[in-house]
Amino acid sequence: MNWGTKLGIMASIYVIGVLIFVGFSTTQKINLVSKDYYPTGVKHQDQINKIKNAVQLETPVRIEQVGDNIEITFPANMKSGVEGDIIVYRPADYDLDLKYKLALNDSGVYILNTNKLLKGRYTIKLDWVHNNIPYYKEEAIYLSK
Repeated sequence: MNWGTKLGIMASIYVIGVLIFVGFSTTQKINLVSKDYYPTGVKHQDQINKIKNAVQLETPVRIEQVGDNIEITFPANMKSGVEGDIIVYRPADYDLDLKYKLALNDSGVYILNTNKLLKGRYTIKLDWVHNNIPYYKEEAIYLSK
């Protein structure tokens, strides 16, 4: 076998390898931060203002894991009149994200049951309005069921 034949075989192996890699990469699932990642990026200043409002609260909103539940405790002056959403964001797979309407009990606490959630890292995202002032807070938690 001469050097031209060897070169042709090596080039063919390289081309076949690239085609296999391209075929494999097209079957992989690509997860952005969210499905509407680019449109939400335009509203970034509004998000910054909401975060600033939440940071300026005298008593911050507490997010803590208690047994099989996640308890979200709001300040005493926000026990009523709070409207918004809770997003349970799973960074590993956005198909496992959950969204709930915020409905506080009489103590100003929202209790989120974690039975539907898998073991792993989540980010709890709170987006709420109280007295026409928007707020936003997020906190990472790790469920170790």
